[in-house]
Amino acid sequence: QANRSSHQSWRAAHGGAFRCASHCRRTCLSAAMGNATSPHYVCSCDANGTSAEKMREDVAMPADMAEEETLMTRGVSPFATVSNAAVTSLVYIERSSTGISDMVSAGTTEAGLSSRHSDTSSRIITRAMSMMKTTGLGLVNVCPAQLDKSHVAAFKERLQNAGIDLSKWGYGGAKSIEHLFWEVESQRGCVIISMPGGALKRITRLVKIRLVAEIFGVDHTLFSRMQFMHDGQTVERKQVPLRKLSWLESSAKYLHTSADDLASEVCTFTENWRTGCRTTLHERLGLPTSWQDLHLVEEENSYKYIVEDNVKSDGYPGLNTMYCIHEVTFRIPDPLHSGVQVIGLPEGQEFATAEGDFNFHGQQDDHGLAIGTQLNIWTWGRVQEKKVGKDTSVSKPVAAAAEAAKQEQLVNTNFQDLLLIRRVPLPATAAQSLAAMQQRLHRSKRNSDPPSGVLWSCMDGLSTDWVRAASIASRILDPGYSLKKFNDDLVCFPELNLYLFDERRTLNVSKVSSGNAVSSGRTIGDEFQRTIGAFFAIYWMMRLDLDGKDGFANGVGEDWRPITNLTDDDTRVSQPAKRRKFHQDARWTFFKKLLMNAGLIEEKKVTSFFLKTTTKVVVNEKRLVALLALTAVHDIMKMSMILPDVQKEHAPYQNYAAGDTISDHDHALSYVMDHYPKMLPSFRDLEASEKRSVQFTQCNLCFNHGWFVQAEAPPGAIFTKFRAALIRDHKSQIGQRDVALYFVHWITDLAGAEPTPLAGCEKFVTKFPLPVLNSFLRSFEFVERIATQTETQVMEAFLKMRWEEHEPSMGELPSGDSAIAKMRLLCMAQMNSSLVLEAFDQLTAEDRDLLCLEMARSGCVGQSFSPTLVPKEAGLGQDGPAFLVYYGPAFLQNLQGDPAVRRLSLLAEIYRCSRELWPASIAKVGVNVTIRIDVIKAMSCKEMQAANNEGDVWVLVKHNESEAFVERSSKRKLNKMIASSQGFQVLDLACISTYAK
Repeated sequence: QANRSSHQSWRAAHGGAFRCASHCRRTCLSAAMGNATSPHYVCSCDANGTSAEKMREDVAMPADMAEEETLMTRGVSPFATVSNAAVTSLVYIERSSTGISDMVSAGTTEAGLSSRHSDTSSRIITRAMSMMKTTGLGLVNVCPAQLDKSHVAAFKERLQNAGIDLSKWGYGGAKSIEHLFWEVESQRGCVIISMPGGALKRITRLVKIRLVAEIFGVDHTLFSRMQFMHDGQTVERKQVPLRKLSWLESSAKYLHTSADDLASEVCTFTENWRTGCRTTLHERLGLPTSWQDLHLVEEENSYKYIVEDNVKSDGYPGLNTMYCIHEVTFRIPDPLHSGVQVIGLPEGQEFATAEGDFNFHGQQDDHGLAIGTQLNIWTWGRVQEKKVGKDTSVSKPVAAAAEAAKQEQLVNTNFQDLLLIRRVPLPATAAQSLAAMQQRLHRSKRNSDPPSGVLWSCMDGLSTDWVRAASIASRILDPGYSLKKFNDDLVCFPELNLYLFDERRTLNVSKVSSGNAVSSGRTIGDEFQRTIGAFFAIYWMMRLDLDGKDGFANGVGEDWRPITNLTDDDTRVSQPAKRRKFHQDARWTFFKKLLMNAGLIEEKKVTSFFLKTTTKVVVNEKRLVALLALTAVHDIMKMSMILPDVQKEHAPYQNYAAGDTISDHDHALSYVMDHYPKMLPSFRDLEASEKRSVQFTQCNLCFNHGWFVQAEAPPGAIFTKFRAALIRDHKSQIGQRDVALYFVHWITDLAGAEPTPLAGCEKFVTKFPLPVLNSFLRSFEFVERIATQTETQVMEAFLKMRWEEHEPSMGELPSGDSAIAKMRLLCMAQMNSSLVLEAFDQLTAEDRDLLCLEMARSGCVGQSFSPTLVPKEAGLGQDGPAFLVYYGPAFLQNLQGDPAVRRLSLLAEIYRCSRELWPASIAKVGVNVTIRIDVIKAMSCKEMQAANNEGDVWVLVKHNESEAFVERSSKRKLNKMIASSQGFQVLDLACISTYAK
């Protein structure tokens, strides 16, 4: 506080010598946010400024103050927005202690509230991150000056009469009297009851949420590590997303209620804790319920209810507190999904949220910032699991918590060391190659040549060492050809040197200067490491009959030899149990068959001197060299300085106009391959047929593999655009082996997605569900047939295979009108397939016939499934459109305790309403419409019926000619849709009641 006052006094005396560098040009920065040892100064404006600076005028600020000034500017976030939340960028300077001192983890609700770094040894760190504005507590937020002063005074007197010393409140991390009054009366986040002897007890019920995601193969949990409070205090603690549940009545109602009654796990006095979970994620992180439904899965058996009684609250010293805590864990199953980038995934980047009307200059307003508003810095960290009993009392001592923090730091440090030793070193010639490219950039006459002068200059005069590349292919199956030698030989591809620009730029950004460490938020050389990882995946897949399985699953040791004989507690690798299971259960024969279908290997019969015939695997060396060349160039356009500009004669190109820089790295590479192949030495010298195969791997096939594997969509929605690309863009020159090569590249690219190539193919081994990977591998040979067969033929063959290979056996292939519907339901329901197929026969004739017809439509002009497998109406003279029920598989895989027959009945009702919105017409036979059921995919029928009991209805709303959504609607919303003539159908849930449990 003293430090904060000194800064404000200085600025007042010297007319505000500092101003924001963005467009607002404020001459007075906001008040300090912090304390004497950890100050934070910030400025905020609505302009899209991209930098901040300190402007000195007549008088210079003292050096010790100047180094602590921090500016915040707002710009365009690199992350996608969530709903209508405003996403901006936050830049701030943090003074960080060299030790962890009193850093406290959130073992209890308010542990660490007033903790501060006591070590005076510190450094200044500049950080930049995404910041999202969230709703916070909304209308509940009230400025302290706006509270009723007489009521606050009466409240204060009541506390003092109970013997509570209020002299320490509002300082040193403790909250103010106004804050507690607001918490009790406005937020209704706690109640205060009378205890025997006249003492008071504060009771608050909370929901705590652990968000867990895998980062580099290790589970991480989301914490807020720093909070900037409305009153200017900065709190450093580790706190998972939490929120106080709202009490339904005012505190006075519970004044004489027993604490035991208020502490019951099932409590009717507050809002439901599950509702509180959704509200917490929305208010604290800005994540709407639609996002939560899409990206979060509750972990089984993770729920805990904990009572912490007689806690000496750091927030309100002297006020005895009871915490009743509902804890639950949600996992983000797909941390690579673009939708979760907003919370720092997949790399675990820090991000910030500004709750409510929090802003950095609001403290200068007459009323100040509203209570309940704050800014959080969120981070992902590894934590050790702590076993908590049903009833725990007081919080752990600070010393124990500090020791836990030290252990956590040690774990994180060891993990980072482990991460580094899993990475390959740069080639010995890296420095020489970088210097040569720099010289060419300065001296080359091509540095302004279109479409990319930088790429022309870097590759000018270079060629691929094809002799060495051929040597790789010829020796790949040699038992003595080690991974180390393979890695050394990769220098034959000159395009790999382009990744050195990434190394050089990142080093410059991250260097330490004048004692100030700058965090760039990136890891040095990740793209280079990922590319090497893709190469290593090729090496291991080609050597499956040698050491490839061990290398793929386990990686290599310090000697570059594959790690073998893993145990579940093996310390040589991360997640050894997962690796052992992958090694044991992966369908390696599918990998090998894919390589054969792609023309990379073939089996030949060889007769020995003794006339014994054996089978030998032979490498197609020319084909393998083409795959290696593709791997060398496939991600180089992630180096932004070499991106090409579209030339007038090629415009438009993939929706890019003449003069546009192609920012999409896949489209950028395709453009160079299509029009400037000489720029890429490893591509230009390939034979024409291999060039064509390589180019095909870069095209956008608009193919959703999940739709196919789960039979989620009709054939037209899955394959029509894929097949059109083969015919239109490649003039039917692409064959099955080219489609197979596309999938080999897809596999190796994804297998090397983690920047740790020496750790094996971690992406698949530790992060990808093995049953899904196996089903993908099995499906590839069917997808390849699209080059020579129709969409419906491919789909029918795949469905028959899935039925015949299902475990346990499903018996003879079905036939008759219901055959295609049954085979699709088997794929959609997966582990529930037996239940769902048994339920299919229990449906009413009307529901069963409806599913048979709608699920048999092909969505393709002039195509139908075999007439012996579908109703007559779904034959060659069928109508359209066909329907893709998006999330249909999830709806059948997650029964939520419902009888399967009820889920099928509801699915039939959705199809029925869809057909009402899109009447059958021969003119629409080739049309496919998407029906989104996201909102109900994880709901039970009971939960849906509860909405009806509350007066709402479930409707299927037509948003446009291509899609409709199932939504919950009030009668008012229903009337608005009627008034605006929006198409919709009310789902008749009576269909559920038809089937008794």
